[in-house]
Amino acid sequence: MGLLTVSVGVPYAVLATTSPMLQRWIGQIAPETKASRFFALSNLGSFLGLLSYPFLVEPFLPSASQTRLWSIAFVLYAVLSAASAVTVLRADRGGRVAAPPAATEAPPDAAERRRIWWWLAYSALGSVLLLATTNRVSQWSAVIPFLWVLPLCVYLLTFVLCFGHQVMRWRGPFLLAFVALAGLGSVLARPELPEDLLIQLGLQCLTLFFGCMLCHGEMVRLQPAARRLPQFYLVIASGGALGGVFVTLLAPQIFPDYWEHPLVIVAIAALALVQDAANLRRPGQVWQKAGSLACCGLFAVGIGAGLRAEMAGTDSTVDRARNFYGVVKVIKEDVDDPAEYSLVMQQAGVDQGSQYQAPDRRRTPSCAYDARHGLGLALRFQRRRRDGGPDRPLRIGIIGLGAGMVAAHGRPGDTLRYYELNPQVTELARRYFSFLADSPAGIEVLHGDGRILLEREARLGQIGQFDLLIIDAFRGAAPPMHLMTKEAFEIYRRHLATDGILAINFELDTFELGPLHRGLAAAVGLGVRWFETIPEAGCEDAVSWALYTGDDDFWSVPEVKAAISPWRDNSDSQLLWTDASSNLLSVINWSEGNE
Repeated sequence: MGLLTVSVGVPYAVLATTSPMLQRWIGQIAPETKASRFFALSNLGSFLGLLSYPFLVEPFLPSASQTRLWSIAFVLYAVLSAASAVTVLRADRGGRVAAPPAATEAPPDAAERRRIWWWLAYSALGSVLLLATTNRVSQWSAVIPFLWVLPLCVYLLTFVLCFGHQVMRWRGPFLLAFVALAGLGSVLARPELPEDLLIQLGLQCLTLFFGCMLCHGEMVRLQPAARRLPQFYLVIASGGALGGVFVTLLAPQIFPDYWEHPLVIVAIAALALVQDAANLRRPGQVWQKAGSLACCGLFAVGIGAGLRAEMAGTDSTVDRARNFYGVVKVIKEDVDDPAEYSLVMQQAGVDQGSQYQAPDRRRTPSCAYDARHGLGLALRFQRRRRDGGPDRPLRIGIIGLGAGMVAAHGRPGDTLRYYELNPQVTELARRYFSFLADSPAGIEVLHGDGRILLEREARLGQIGQFDLLIIDAFRGAAPPMHLMTKEAFEIYRRHLATDGILAINFELDTFELGPLHRGLAAAVGLGVRWFETIPEAGCEDAVSWALYTGDDDFWSVPEVKAAISPWRDNSDSQLLWTDASSNLLSVINWSEGNE
């Protein structure tokens, strides 16, 4: 927190003073100017800067170059601010600055004081909607700059439009569009393909747009004279901060799931209805008003019923927990089939491991984690092809615990060391799944980011010498990008035994990682092959495995050789991500939905 405060917080706080400071100066030297319109220009600059980042900056400039350019831009900002200050000082000396308001000016009345609370409320609601929408879309993919830049761009665009035009004439149409899009987005399933992701992302961003247009339009309608703009912007900033505190700190403590998203949608819709109630007393357009009220009423009833059902839970939900890292659920599946009845751990709607509940199958890992597929082959042949015989103990490292299914492969003398970021996952894995408790191997669970922990151990000389290192930290089809860079793989290789195997699971439905796997293997001097998991009943969405090793003899083992699958991109192209340069757009598989 100290590092972030100094390196990010202080410069941002300085930059945040720009708009109210300049508007106050403009109000002094040109009182006839509508100074708050410059707030729209300020947000337009932020909008263009943010929108250009994932397309013009991130793909072409490494982080070191971005840092240098940022430093130059910050100095330029200081120079321009100083030049503006000199301009105001010269105008003051020339007698062209407007005189300050008289000391005897009447204080704000009760109505004006109530406006402050409305400023705060609308600003906080817009901030909550922005952050809740960002959390929602980030569940479906990796938390990459594009997925938080795009909602933030939409949020800033509403400031540009509302404060630029200074009026809000279309509250009714905006309200109808808001409730219609919010309802549609809530009923669509979690996106599985790139096209589905784009549709849901578009729906969520449009809902955010119309919701923020409602909130920010009301703020413009209630804005004060230029002399009170500093107070106005201070209240707006405070409301934004309160919204951030609510979503980031308070909501994880009071809601076991992302309930703040439907709740803020209902709150904005209800507030817009209250503000628009005066239209009911105006003559004409009776049917339009009745239709609008009917649509909004149905929306409120539907959202309320859905939220109540979600809060009440379902018969399949065993437990769920939420913290800073997200929501983790344990659910029941195939309850009516004793042989298939399972408990499943889910995060963001994606399975993180499961366990059969039948006594004779409890130690049998499901789907891609069983002995027949890539991971099982690597484990089995690491035991067989070494000196010491098939019972030779293995050292296994795993980034990502999930339900702990890898522990089912442990044998007496083996050491399994898990690196798990989310303590809630560990708690649920020990409470509802018995893989860790049943395993005869020695189990260690270390909490923290797996790459950082491995790097720290290497720096201290605690090299793992893992026979098998498994990277199992992917949420569905989204890679944590810092685990898939050249620098990360150099850390992995330091912890591998001489003939150790690195196993990485992945789904290729949304992203095509073949070029990235080949590029990383070439960069660190390892061979890599793809092992496709066989689709079967109850295992349609199983992940597959990329296995890396520097021991070429492994690929010639007959059973291993027979299990090697062709790369889906049918090419030898290579792609390399580094800590300074990586872009998720470079691996999106746009053709998958059309095959």
